[in-house]
Amino acid sequence: MINITTREKIMFGVYVLYTIRKLKTPLVTESLVFLILATSLFYFVSVPSFFSNMFESGNFGSYFIMAFSHTDFLVQSALILAFVTVLLFVRNFTLHAILKNRLA
Repeated sequence: MINITTREKIMFGVYVLYTIRKLKTPLVTESLVFLILATSLFYFVSVPSFFSNMFESGNFGSYFIMAFSHTDFLVQSALILAFVTVLLFVRNFTLHAILKNRLA
């Protein structure tokens, strides 16, 4: 059996709280959401065939609109949520850069 001292128990609690606080940042949360959405999209959509068909058609905008409008609701909502997550990434990075320059 492992003997754990009181100091080690307290420090373990401190490490757990520190890790939880670091994981609650918007960047980590949005990264996890984006990872889950990307994984679900790769599961439901054949990405290589999508890109090969898109390059064969030559008209990227209309192909994307037609492909988006003729998919299931689950895929449409996952694409929209992934796009919103990317926008939030950009917003967080620009806000971080602006605040870093102001405070420096």
